[in-house]
Amino acid sequence: MDESRHTSAIILNRSAYRESDSLVTVYTKNFGKMSLIARGTKKIQSKLAGHLEPLNLADILIIKGKGFGYIGSALTTNSFLNIKNNLNKLYFAGRALYWFNRLTKDDQVDERLFLLLSRWLEVVDDYLTEEFTKETGELYFTFFTFKFLGELGYLPEVQECLVCREKIKSGKNYFNLKNGGLVCEKCFEKEKLSQDYSTAEMLTISDNCIKLLRFILENKFDTAKKLKLDKKVIKEQSVLTISYLNFRS
Repeated sequence: MDESRHTSAIILNRSAYRESDSLVTVYTKNFGKMSLIARGTKKIQSKLAGHLEPLNLADILIIKGKGFGYIGSALTTNSFLNIKNNLNKLYFAGRALYWFNRLTKDDQVDERLFLLLSRWLEVVDDYLTEEFTKETGELYFTFFTFKFLGELGYLPEVQECLVCREKIKSGKNYFNLKNGGLVCEKCFEKEKLSQDYSTAEMLTISDNCIKLLRFILENKFDTAKKLKLDKKVIKEQSVLTISYLNFRS
């Protein structure tokens, strides 16, 4: 490893460390997720602290240490102020960072994950603040979640039944949270007879929710603005999203 390395990083979390330092969790473009010490950031006169706030995108210099590495310098390139100045945006951005931090592993380089999170933050930051409702936040969080899980290898099957492999038809269908995908009613009834069956793994899913999930998997974040959805569908999708995340963690 080089003595020092320069990279772009998204600040995921910052916590107190020792008397005047902080332990900063970052996801870097070049080196993946890292936990680094930022010296003196608890001091009032610290010039480093403001650049290492959670949600910031910053250029940082990483200095090799015996245990944790150190942040030698940091310069904010995007502070996403429109997110930080709106409680609704901030809530959903914070939720995205929480799950991103929870499901990624240290020192595993994946530039796609870095670009995915930074792009999503840009889209949310640019969204007209007065139009960013709770439902909008739920929708954008769902978009991010399934794109993120797809990159991690947890892309759900939304075209065919996981059991019989037949194309899913409209009607009564289910989402298998453990195996990640749709199950038709016929196979669901058969599965209930199995000793391995667990109702906790299955959620009933409406036709509209299936359509929304397919749209999310096939389109970019920006296209969410085109959708005009019933609040009931967004709520259903939100419950499915959190449930699926809990099975992956």
